[in-house]
Amino acid sequence: DCLMDFKTSDGIRINYYVYGAGKPVVLIHGFGGYQQIWCLQIKNLIQQGYQVITYDQRNHGASTRNEQLDSIEPLIKDLYELLNYLNVTKPFLIGHSMGASVIYGFLSLYTDFPLSGVIAIDQSPKMLNTVQWPYGYMDVTRASYKLKLKEHGNVRETLNGVPSQVISKLEPEKEMFPFIRAENLPLLYDHAKRDWRLTLEKINIPTLLVTANQSPYFNGKFADVMRQANPKFISHQAVDQSGHVIMAEQANKFNKIMDNYLKEHQ
Repeated sequence: DCLMDFKTSDGIRINYYVYGAGKPVVLIHGFGGYQQIWCLQIKNLIQQGYQVITYDQRNHGASTRNEQLDSIEPLIKDLYELLNYLNVTKPFLIGHSMGASVIYGFLSLYTDFPLSGVIAIDQSPKMLNTVQWPYGYMDVTRASYKLKLKEHGNVRETLNGVPSQVISKLEPEKEMFPFIRAENLPLLYDHAKRDWRLTLEKINIPTLLVTANQSPYFNGKFADVMRQANPKFISHQAVDQSGHVIMAEQANKFNKIMDNYLKEHQ
């Protein structure tokens, strides 16, 4: 595996790793995350003959900080530019939390880019709740989202924490490249305001929505609603005994789901 830097068209350095060879699988972390969160997936995928690409999104981990970042659009474009730079053909995209929204945005903006499939982990396509859409982020609404996201409360993201193998990979990164939440609130606010439901209703790429039964953030029923809207291309798997970070908290369960899905859509 090799660690590399790639420069985007607007001069941001994106830190990425490529492991193994074979059918490409791209893993995209969420808001405040690091690419090391995927360590329990990487080994599993390499053993099965996939090529794995992970990266730190702009303003995260070892990638460049941009003080003026107030939109999720540049993150969507970064993914597109990275895939083109690496000449990746028909990849699987797997995203967690805001990383899943980056994929929703990618599906919306780059409709001609050939993908093999998508896995979105614990991320509703619309985060602001309304009377008609009670499947957003916790209980935030257009009136309250800025205040609630700024405070964030004492919410435990996970059910029982993440395994020590993951922590040992994350800790050095967090020390070297601390994520300052307050500095990135404009990005979070923009992410929260988006509505990707129409994109999911129209997609013709096999998309698996993975939800957590004990997610502190999302009611997994959003995935059933989206599946009903596009039953041909959207499927849903719920994972029990997991909070928000499913792939780390319940790595074995998640990897089984992922492996089956990838095999099915090779």
